[in-house]
Amino acid sequence: MKNLRPETLGMLQRIEALSGRPVEFKPDGSLTLRATLQLARNGAASHVLRYRPTNEPLDYWVAYQAGYLLRLLELPPAERFDFAGTGTAPGQVEELLATGQPQADDARSTLTQFAEMTAHWAMLNLRSYAIGMRIDQWMADEHPELHALQAAGMDSLQQENVRLLSKRMGKMSIPVPLLGPVAAYALFADRLLNKTAYAIPYRAAGVLDLGAELLAILDKVPPAADHDRELVDAWAAAIGMTGWYAWIPYKP
Repeated sequence: MKNLRPETLGMLQRIEALSGRPVEFKPDGSLTLRATLQLARNGAASHVLRYRPTNEPLDYWVAYQAGYLLRLLELPPAERFDFAGTGTAPGQVEELLATGQPQADDARSTLTQFAEMTAHWAMLNLRSYAIGMRIDQWMADEHPELHALQAAGMDSLQQENVRLLSKRMGKMSIPVPLLGPVAAYALFADRLLNKTAYAIPYRAAGVLDLGAELLAILDKVPPAADHDRELVDAWAAAIGMTGWYAWIPYKP
């Protein structure tokens, strides 16, 4: 990807230096994300940066993905962990759906399907937004030359997230507590980009107070990467997701 800015390429070069393996670029028109960066593991010769071919500058999306790997690789090996589900999340989501959203007219298989989909989504958001906000703040502080691209990228994510408020399967919708991370991200984006509108839809959805609680936790926990697990665990406790996942020692 020769059209990436020097600052973005520098992040990838830092990954290569820390890991001792190159970054391989692969266009992938099937991606729903703009870019994703897979860490070399299990003997793989290189990290793989997949990106959706587009005329849009990809620096923000690549830098955002690089930020996750840099936070991991800059930790001592003994402090590196994987985030893994315990298998309890779908059942917990089913309970939330059955308690708050009676399913008399919905088939059991539909409830199970929606619970599994929602559990996967909630687990992904718990980790990705807690740590992702650290990455966005780092980019804003350390790479102001990417500000315009970052603002455009964050705006795009906000537009995608707000659609979740109307996501339905039959009579079922995403349980309000599980929307906490996206509400927190809306508040964070308003603050970082000096806006006020991103958080408005979440007030009507009844999740803005939880979003504010999660943002307050983010501000309280030290920002260094060795506190990332502490941050995720604190968010999980506030949302009611404790026990849905475990931290597994990272294996390259």
